[in-house]
Amino acid sequence: MSARASKYATWSQISLAVFSAICVSLHPGFVLKRNEGGFSNYGVHIKTAVPYSLGFGLCALFAFKAARELRRGNASWRSLEVVLGVYGALMLLTLASTYGYSLNEPLKFLHTAIGITTMLFESVASVWMYTRIEGSNWDAALLVMAVGGLALGVIDFVGILHVLFLVQLLIGVAFGFLLVHAVSRIGASNSSGLARAS
Repeated sequence: MSARASKYATWSQISLAVFSAICVSLHPGFVLKRNEGGFSNYGVHIKTAVPYSLGFGLCALFAFKAARELRRGNASWRSLEVVLGVYGALMLLTLASTYGYSLNEPLKFLHTAIGITTMLFESVASVWMYTRIEGSNWDAALLVMAVGGLALGVIDFVGILHVLFLVQLLIGVAFGFLLVHAVSRIGASNSSGLARAS
């Protein structure tokens, strides 16, 4: 069960990364500029809407599958199951709110609120996962990346700099790697514990 959960968690991040890279390669001007826009711009552009939707949709699907695998296993995995479930739900909410956010102010506010919630969740979850897995130096660097991304997010929010894509990239990449590490390591630690007990 833990091996399947690890596989699904990994595929969730691969899906998001690959289709996000496709979006950026198709239209780099949305985010790679001095006054950065957010990644959601790709969801409302005809050239990139399909890979954008696949990235977020598959990411959510595999996160839910990983959570379901953990639900069937050891009780010590339940907290991580919740992290995966909330993450999958936020990915779906982000996707659903993207399509109409440019139509009016209430929809834009809703999408922005979901985006802020997602970044806060990923940052807090990164701290929690790091402490739970007693991370390595590599994991510590990822944690610094997530916290640094959140600090940049505050700077972006108050309008000092416009680096929204960089914020999303730093937090998302750090969270993604820590998530995969947490699922694989918790499963491995439980498996080794069972082996010692037998």
